[in-house]
Amino acid sequence: MKRILICWMLLAMLAGCGAAGEQMPEEAPEAILEGETEPLSGEALTASAMEAYAAITKDLTFTLDVTTEDAEPLTLSITPESAWNVAGRENLFPDSYRWEPSSASTFGVQWTDMENRGLCFTMTAPDGEATLRCCTGRDAVMWNVGGEAHYAQVTAAEDGGPGLGDLLRGIAEDALWAAAFSAPTVDGTETDYAEIARQLNEAMAESIRAVPDWVSWKPLDFQASGASVFDAYNGEPGNFCAGMGFRLLVDDPYGEMANNWQAGAGLGEPDADGYYSYGGETRIQRNEDGGWACDGLATGGSSVSLPLSAPGAEAPLSELVDAFFLTEGFSHDWLVPYYILEHPAEDMAALPALLDQRTDGEARELCGVLGDCLREHPDTWVWTMETLAAALGDYGAYLHT
Repeated sequence: MKRILICWMLLAMLAGCGAAGEQMPEEAPEAILEGETEPLSGEALTASAMEAYAAITKDLTFTLDVTTEDAEPLTLSITPESAWNVAGRENLFPDSYRWEPSSASTFGVQWTDMENRGLCFTMTAPDGEATLRCCTGRDAVMWNVGGEAHYAQVTAAEDGGPGLGDLLRGIAEDALWAAAFSAPTVDGTETDYAEIARQLNEAMAESIRAVPDWVSWKPLDFQASGASVFDAYNGEPGNFCAGMGFRLLVDDPYGEMANNWQAGAGLGEPDADGYYSYGGETRIQRNEDGGWACDGLATGGSSVSLPLSAPGAEAPLSELVDAFFLTEGFSHDWLVPYYILEHPAEDMAALPALLDQRTDGEARELCGVLGDCLREHPDTWVWTMETLAAALGDYGAYLHT
Protein backbone atom coordinates (compact mmCIF):
# COMPACT_ATOMS: atom_id res chain seq x y z
CA MET A 1 0.00 0.00 0.00
CA LYS A 2 1.33 3.39 -0.91
CA ARG A 3 1.90 5.73 1.92
CA ILE A 4 -0.69 8.48 2.28
CA LEU A 5 0.84 11.88 1.80
CA ILE A 6 -1.26 13.58 4.43
CA CYS A 7 -0.33 17.10 5.34
CA TRP A 8 -2.27 17.47 8.50
CA MET A 9 -5.44 19.27 7.50
CA LEU A 10 -4.45 22.43 9.26
CA LEU A 11 -1.08 22.64 7.51
CA ALA A 12 -2.83 22.43 4.14
CA MET A 13 -4.64 25.68 4.67
CA LEU A 14 -2.47 27.38 7.23
CA ALA A 15 0.32 29.61 6.18
CA GLY A 16 1.87 28.13 9.34
CA CYS A 17 0.72 28.00 12.93
CA GLY A 18 1.06 31.59 14.02
CA ALA A 19 3.67 32.23 11.33
CA ALA A 20 1.73 33.98 8.60
CA GLY A 21 -0.49 36.99 8.89
CA GLU A 22 -0.20 39.56 11.64
CA GLN A 23 1.12 38.21 14.95
CA MET A 24 -1.28 38.82 17.81
CA PRO A 25 0.14 40.40 20.97
CA GLU A 26 0.08 38.40 24.18
CA GLU A 27 1.06 41.49 26.14
CA ALA A 28 -0.30 44.96 25.56
CA PRO A 29 2.44 46.36 23.28
CA GLU A 30 3.07 50.01 22.66
CA ALA A 31 2.22 49.35 19.01
CA ILE A 32 -1.44 49.07 19.97
CA LEU A 33 -1.36 52.59 21.32
CA GLU A 34 0.25 54.05 18.22
CA GLY A 35 -2.06 55.47 15.62
CA GLU A 36 -5.03 55.83 17.97
CA THR A 37 -7.28 58.59 16.74
CA GLU A 38 -9.98 60.68 18.31
CA PRO A 39 -12.64 58.18 19.41
CA LEU A 40 -15.60 57.85 17.07
CA SER A 41 -19.13 57.47 18.35
CA GLY A 42 -22.62 56.72 17.13
CA GLU A 43 -23.11 55.91 13.47
CA ALA A 44 -19.55 56.94 12.58
CA LEU A 45 -18.13 54.27 14.91
CA THR A 46 -20.24 51.50 13.38
CA ALA A 47 -19.62 52.74 9.84
CA SER A 48 -15.86 52.63 10.39
CA ALA A 49 -16.02 49.02 11.63
CA MET A 50 -18.18 48.12 8.64
CA GLU A 51 -15.63 49.71 6.32
CA ALA A 52 -12.82 47.68 7.90
CA TYR A 53 -14.70 44.39 7.61
CA ALA A 54 -15.67 45.10 4.00
CA ALA A 55 -12.07 46.02 3.09
CA ILE A 56 -10.73 42.81 4.63
CA THR A 57 -13.29 40.51 3.02
CA LYS A 58 -13.93 42.19 -0.34
CA ASP A 59 -12.34 39.36 -2.33
CA LEU A 60 -13.23 36.63 0.20
CA THR A 61 -9.48 36.11 0.56
CA PHE A 62 -7.81 37.04 3.83
CA THR A 63 -6.12 35.55 6.87
CA LEU A 64 -7.76 34.78 10.19
CA ASP A 65 -5.48 34.25 13.19
CA VAL A 66 -6.95 32.28 16.09
CA THR A 67 -5.47 32.06 19.60
CA THR A 68 -6.73 30.57 22.81
CA GLU A 69 -5.18 29.98 26.21
CA ASP A 70 -4.77 26.21 25.95
CA ALA A 71 -4.21 25.53 22.21
CA GLU A 72 -1.62 26.28 19.55
CA PRO A 73 -2.28 29.48 17.58
CA LEU A 74 -3.54 29.03 14.04
CA THR A 75 -3.32 31.17 10.94
CA LEU A 76 -6.14 30.21 8.61
CA SER A 77 -6.02 31.24 4.96
CA ILE A 78 -9.63 32.04 4.08
CA THR A 79 -10.54 31.63 0.40
CA PRO A 80 -13.80 31.86 -1.58
CA GLU A 81 -14.05 28.06 -1.36
CA SER A 82 -14.32 28.20 2.44
CA ALA A 83 -15.81 31.67 2.99
CA TRP A 84 -19.40 30.45 3.05
CA ASN A 85 -20.65 32.93 5.66
CA VAL A 86 -18.42 35.94 5.09
CA ALA A 87 -19.75 38.22 2.35
CA GLY A 88 -21.87 41.15 3.49
CA ARG A 89 -21.81 40.31 7.19
CA GLU A 90 -20.84 43.89 7.97
CA ASN A 91 -24.48 44.74 7.26
CA LEU A 92 -25.31 43.04 10.57
CA PHE A 93 -23.17 45.49 12.53
CA PRO A 94 -25.74 48.29 13.01
CA ASP A 95 -28.67 46.10 14.09
CA SER A 96 -27.15 42.98 15.66
CA TYR A 97 -24.60 44.68 17.93
CA ARG A 98 -24.33 47.67 20.28
CA TRP A 99 -21.27 49.83 19.62
CA GLU A 100 -19.78 52.08 22.31
CA PRO A 101 -16.54 54.09 22.09
CA SER A 102 -13.52 52.58 23.82
CA SER A 103 -9.77 53.06 24.04
CA ALA A 104 -6.47 51.36 23.29
CA SER A 105 -5.81 50.82 27.00
CA THR A 106 -9.17 49.10 27.55
CA PHE A 107 -8.60 46.90 24.53
CA GLY A 108 -5.08 46.03 25.69
CA VAL A 109 -6.28 44.99 29.14
CA GLN A 110 -9.03 42.75 27.77
CA TRP A 111 -6.86 41.29 24.98
CA THR A 112 -4.18 40.19 27.46
CA ASP A 113 -6.68 38.76 29.97
CA MET A 114 -5.75 35.18 29.08
CA GLU A 115 -8.08 33.59 31.61
CA ASN A 116 -11.28 35.28 30.45
CA ARG A 117 -10.79 36.34 26.84
CA GLY A 118 -11.79 33.00 25.28
CA LEU A 119 -11.01 32.58 21.58
CA CYS A 120 -9.35 35.61 20.02
CA PHE A 121 -9.38 36.44 16.32
CA THR A 122 -7.49 38.78 14.01
CA MET A 123 -8.78 39.28 10.48
CA THR A 124 -6.19 40.75 8.11
CA ALA A 125 -6.64 41.94 4.53
CA PRO A 126 -4.23 40.53 1.92
CA ASP A 127 -2.32 43.83 1.80
CA GLY A 128 -2.16 44.02 5.59
CA GLU A 129 -3.70 47.49 5.62
CA ALA A 130 -7.03 46.61 7.25
CA THR A 131 -7.40 44.45 10.36
CA LEU A 132 -10.08 43.63 12.91
CA ARG A 133 -9.52 42.00 16.33
CA CYS A 134 -11.92 40.65 18.93
CA CYS A 135 -12.45 37.77 21.37
CA THR A 136 -15.41 35.58 22.24
CA GLY A 137 -15.04 36.13 26.00
CA ARG A 138 -14.61 39.92 26.06
CA ASP A 139 -16.35 42.76 24.28
CA ALA A 140 -13.39 44.98 23.30
CA VAL A 141 -12.84 45.30 19.54
CA MET A 142 -10.00 46.95 17.64
CA TRP A 143 -9.72 47.64 13.91
CA ASN A 144 -7.44 49.46 11.50
CA VAL A 145 -8.77 51.05 8.34
CA GLY A 146 -7.55 53.97 6.29
CA GLY A 147 -4.37 54.12 8.36
CA GLU A 148 -6.25 54.76 11.60
CA ALA A 149 -6.86 52.56 14.65
CA HIS A 150 -10.27 52.51 16.33
CA TYR A 151 -11.65 50.85 19.44
CA ALA A 152 -15.13 49.93 20.66
CA GLN A 153 -16.98 47.89 23.24
CA VAL A 154 -19.30 45.67 21.22
CA THR A 155 -22.13 43.58 22.67
CA ALA A 156 -25.02 41.65 21.16
CA ALA A 157 -28.14 43.72 20.57
CA GLU A 158 -30.21 40.92 22.08
CA ASP A 159 -29.36 39.82 25.58
CA GLY A 160 -27.60 36.48 25.43
CA GLY A 161 -27.15 36.74 21.66
CA PRO A 162 -23.92 35.91 19.83
CA GLY A 163 -21.20 38.54 19.93
CA LEU A 164 -18.88 39.72 17.19
CA GLY A 165 -16.33 37.12 18.27
CA ASP A 166 -18.88 34.41 17.59
CA LEU A 167 -19.25 35.67 14.01
CA LEU A 168 -15.51 35.32 13.45
CA ARG A 169 -15.51 31.94 15.17
CA GLY A 170 -18.05 30.75 12.61
CA ILE A 171 -15.76 31.84 9.79
CA ALA A 172 -12.87 29.91 11.33
CA GLU A 173 -14.98 26.79 11.82
CA ASP A 174 -16.16 26.90 8.20
CA ALA A 175 -12.56 27.08 7.02
CA LEU A 176 -11.54 24.14 9.19
CA TRP A 177 -14.50 22.10 7.92
CA ALA A 178 -13.54 22.79 4.29
CA ALA A 179 -9.90 21.87 4.95
CA ALA A 180 -10.73 18.64 6.74
CA PHE A 181 -12.29 17.20 3.58
CA SER A 182 -10.05 18.81 0.93
CA ALA A 183 -6.54 18.91 2.43
CA PRO A 184 -5.71 15.16 2.57
CA THR A 185 -3.80 13.71 -0.38
CA VAL A 186 -2.73 10.28 -1.58
CA ASP A 187 0.51 9.41 -3.38
CA GLY A 188 0.08 10.19 -7.08
CA THR A 189 1.82 6.96 -8.08
CA GLU A 190 -1.17 4.96 -6.84
CA THR A 191 -3.37 3.99 -9.80
CA ASP A 192 -6.08 1.84 -8.24
CA TYR A 193 -9.09 4.15 -7.89
CA ALA A 194 -10.70 2.03 -5.18
CA GLU A 195 -7.51 2.08 -3.13
CA ILE A 196 -7.08 5.83 -3.58
CA ALA A 197 -10.65 6.41 -2.40
CA ARG A 198 -10.13 4.13 0.60
CA GLN A 199 -6.98 5.98 1.63
CA LEU A 200 -8.63 9.39 1.24
CA ASN A 201 -11.59 8.16 3.27
CA GLU A 202 -9.24 7.26 6.13
CA ALA A 203 -7.31 10.52 5.75
CA MET A 204 -10.47 12.64 5.94
CA ALA A 205 -11.49 10.90 9.14
CA GLU A 206 -8.04 11.54 10.58
CA SER A 207 -8.32 15.23 9.64
CA ILE A 208 -11.61 15.59 11.49
CA ARG A 209 -10.14 13.95 14.58
CA ALA A 210 -7.22 16.41 14.42
CA VAL A 211 -9.19 19.67 14.46
CA PRO A 212 -8.76 21.76 17.63
CA ASP A 213 -10.96 20.88 20.57
CA TRP A 214 -12.52 24.37 20.61
CA VAL A 215 -14.30 23.66 17.30
CA SER A 216 -17.98 23.34 18.17
CA TRP A 217 -18.74 20.67 15.55
CA LYS A 218 -15.81 18.37 16.41
CA PRO A 219 -17.38 15.00 17.26
CA LEU A 220 -16.32 12.79 20.14
CA ASP A 221 -15.04 10.33 17.56
CA PHE A 222 -15.02 10.13 13.76
CA GLN A 223 -14.18 7.01 11.79
CA ALA A 224 -14.09 6.07 8.11
CA SER A 225 -16.67 3.44 7.19
CA GLY A 226 -15.82 2.85 3.54
CA ALA A 227 -15.53 4.41 0.09
CA SER A 228 -17.15 3.38 -3.19
CA VAL A 229 -16.10 4.53 -6.67
CA PHE A 230 -19.17 5.20 -8.85
CA ASP A 231 -17.81 7.23 -11.77
CA ALA A 232 -14.45 7.29 -13.56
CA TYR A 233 -12.78 8.92 -16.56
CA ASN A 234 -9.74 6.99 -17.73
CA GLY A 235 -8.46 9.53 -20.23
CA GLU A 236 -6.26 12.54 -19.53
CA PRO A 237 -6.51 14.04 -17.03
CA GLY A 238 -7.83 10.98 -15.23
CA ASN A 239 -10.31 11.58 -12.45
CA PHE A 240 -13.06 9.72 -10.66
CA CYS A 241 -15.88 10.14 -8.17
CA ALA A 242 -16.47 8.23 -4.96
CA GLY A 243 -18.95 8.10 -2.15
CA MET A 244 -17.32 8.56 1.26
CA GLY A 245 -18.89 6.99 4.34
CA PHE A 246 -18.16 7.83 7.97
CA ARG A 247 -19.31 7.03 11.51
CA LEU A 248 -19.45 9.76 14.11
CA LEU A 249 -20.10 9.91 17.82
CA VAL A 250 -21.71 13.03 19.31
CA ASP A 251 -22.76 14.02 22.79
CA ASP A 252 -26.28 15.02 21.73
CA PRO A 253 -27.82 14.43 18.26
CA TYR A 254 -29.76 17.68 18.67
CA GLY A 255 -26.95 19.72 20.24
CA GLU A 256 -24.35 22.13 18.90
CA MET A 257 -21.81 19.38 18.23
CA ALA A 258 -24.21 17.67 15.82
CA ASN A 259 -25.35 20.77 13.91
CA ASN A 260 -22.91 20.54 10.99
CA TRP A 261 -23.51 16.82 10.62
CA GLN A 262 -27.27 17.08 10.17
CA ALA A 263 -28.21 16.22 6.59
CA GLY A 264 -31.77 16.24 5.30
CA ALA A 265 -33.96 14.75 8.02
CA GLY A 266 -31.06 14.59 10.49
CA LEU A 267 -28.60 12.03 11.74
CA GLY A 268 -31.02 9.14 11.68
CA GLU A 269 -30.70 6.32 14.17
CA PRO A 270 -27.41 5.35 15.81
CA ASP A 271 -25.92 1.90 15.42
CA ALA A 272 -25.42 -0.54 18.28
CA ASP A 273 -22.29 1.34 19.36
CA GLY A 274 -24.04 4.73 19.40
CA TYR A 275 -22.40 5.98 16.18
CA TYR A 276 -24.31 7.87 13.49
CA SER A 277 -23.77 7.53 9.75
CA TYR A 278 -22.54 10.43 7.65
CA GLY A 279 -21.39 10.60 4.05
CA GLY A 280 -21.09 12.47 0.80
CA GLU A 281 -19.71 12.39 -2.73
CA THR A 282 -16.48 13.82 -4.06
CA ARG A 283 -14.51 14.12 -7.29
CA ILE A 284 -10.90 13.00 -6.95
CA GLN A 285 -8.14 14.16 -9.27
CA ARG A 286 -4.46 15.01 -9.20
CA ASN A 287 -3.48 18.34 -7.67
CA GLU A 288 -0.64 20.64 -8.73
CA ASP A 289 1.87 18.45 -6.91
CA GLY A 290 0.67 15.30 -8.66
CA GLY A 291 -1.03 13.81 -5.62
CA TRP A 292 -4.62 12.60 -5.55
CA ALA A 293 -6.94 15.05 -3.79
CA CYS A 294 -10.52 16.33 -3.82
CA ASP A 295 -12.25 19.65 -3.24
CA GLY A 296 -14.51 18.59 -0.40
CA LEU A 297 -17.72 16.61 -0.02
CA ALA A 298 -21.00 17.21 -1.85
CA THR A 299 -24.43 15.95 -0.91
CA GLY A 300 -24.92 14.54 -4.41
CA GLY A 301 -24.68 15.16 -8.12
CA SER A 302 -20.95 14.55 -8.51
CA SER A 303 -19.60 13.45 -11.87
CA VAL A 304 -16.21 13.20 -13.50
CA SER A 305 -14.62 16.06 -15.39
CA LEU A 306 -14.69 15.37 -19.13
CA PRO A 307 -12.27 17.28 -21.40
CA LEU A 308 -14.96 18.37 -23.86
CA SER A 309 -14.67 21.43 -26.09
CA ALA A 310 -18.20 22.51 -25.13
CA PRO A 311 -20.31 21.78 -22.05
CA GLY A 312 -22.50 18.70 -21.94
CA ALA A 313 -24.78 18.08 -24.89
CA GLU A 314 -23.22 21.03 -26.74
CA ALA A 315 -20.06 18.99 -27.26
CA PRO A 316 -19.52 17.46 -30.72
CA LEU A 317 -20.85 13.93 -31.12
CA SER A 318 -17.36 12.66 -31.95
CA GLU A 319 -16.03 13.85 -28.57
CA LEU A 320 -18.93 12.28 -26.72
CA VAL A 321 -18.37 8.92 -28.41
CA ASP A 322 -14.69 9.04 -27.45
CA ALA A 323 -15.62 9.99 -23.86
CA PHE A 324 -18.08 7.11 -23.63
CA PHE A 325 -15.33 4.55 -24.15
CA LEU A 326 -13.08 6.24 -21.60
CA THR A 327 -15.64 6.29 -18.80
CA GLU A 328 -16.99 3.79 -16.31
CA GLY A 329 -19.97 3.99 -14.00
CA PHE A 330 -22.38 6.91 -13.91
CA SER A 331 -20.97 8.88 -16.84
CA HIS A 332 -20.71 5.72 -18.99
CA ASP A 333 -24.17 4.37 -18.17
CA TRP A 334 -26.12 7.61 -18.10
CA LEU A 335 -24.44 11.01 -18.41
CA VAL A 336 -22.60 10.65 -21.75
CA PRO A 337 -25.49 8.70 -23.35
CA TYR A 338 -27.82 11.47 -22.15
CA TYR A 339 -25.65 14.06 -23.91
CA ILE A 340 -25.63 11.95 -27.10
CA LEU A 341 -29.41 11.54 -27.11
CA GLU A 342 -29.80 15.31 -26.68
CA HIS A 343 -28.40 15.78 -30.19
CA PRO A 344 -30.89 16.41 -33.00
CA ALA A 345 -31.45 14.15 -35.99
CA GLU A 346 -29.06 16.08 -38.25
CA ASP A 347 -26.21 15.41 -35.79
CA MET A 348 -27.19 11.80 -35.12
CA ALA A 349 -26.80 11.03 -38.81
CA ALA A 350 -23.03 11.12 -38.21
CA LEU A 351 -23.15 8.44 -35.50
CA PRO A 352 -23.01 5.38 -37.83
CA ALA A 353 -19.78 6.67 -39.38
CA LEU A 354 -18.31 7.15 -35.90
CA LEU A 355 -19.32 3.60 -34.98
CA ASP A 356 -17.61 2.32 -38.14
CA GLN A 357 -14.33 3.38 -36.54
CA ARG A 358 -15.01 1.14 -33.52
CA THR A 359 -14.94 -2.60 -33.06
CA ASP A 360 -18.20 -4.49 -33.35
CA GLY A 361 -18.15 -5.07 -29.60
CA GLU A 362 -17.74 -1.36 -28.89
CA ALA A 363 -20.57 -0.47 -31.28
CA ARG A 364 -22.84 -2.98 -29.55
CA GLU A 365 -21.87 -1.56 -26.17
CA LEU A 366 -22.71 2.07 -27.03
CA CYS A 367 -25.93 1.26 -28.86
CA GLY A 368 -27.01 -1.09 -26.07
CA VAL A 369 -26.60 1.65 -23.46
CA LEU A 370 -28.49 4.13 -25.65
CA GLY A 371 -31.30 1.58 -25.93
CA ASP A 372 -31.33 1.02 -22.16
CA CYS A 373 -31.63 4.77 -21.54
CA LEU A 374 -34.54 5.08 -23.96
CA ARG A 375 -36.38 2.12 -22.45
CA GLU A 376 -35.91 3.33 -18.87
CA HIS A 377 -36.66 7.00 -19.58
CA PRO A 378 -38.86 7.08 -22.70
CA ASP A 379 -40.14 10.61 -22.14
CA THR A 380 -36.75 12.28 -21.66
CA TRP A 381 -35.81 12.76 -25.32
CA VAL A 382 -37.57 13.31 -28.63
CA TRP A 383 -36.14 9.99 -29.79
CA THR A 384 -38.06 6.73 -29.78
CA MET A 385 -36.57 3.29 -30.26
CA GLU A 386 -37.91 3.31 -33.80
CA THR A 387 -36.62 6.74 -34.83
CA LEU A 388 -33.22 6.15 -33.26
CA ALA A 389 -32.92 2.72 -34.91
CA ALA A 390 -33.63 4.35 -38.24
CA ALA A 391 -30.97 7.00 -37.64
CA LEU A 392 -28.41 4.32 -36.74
CA GLY A 393 -29.01 2.29 -39.90
CA ASP A 394 -27.35 -1.11 -39.67
CA TYR A 395 -26.46 -0.42 -36.06
CA GLY A 396 -30.11 0.04 -35.09
CA ALA A 397 -30.48 -3.62 -34.20
CA TYR A 398 -27.82 -3.17 -31.48
CA LEU A 399 -30.23 -0.99 -29.46
CA HIS A 400 -31.78 -4.21 -28.22
CA THR A 401 -28.55 -5.97 -27.19
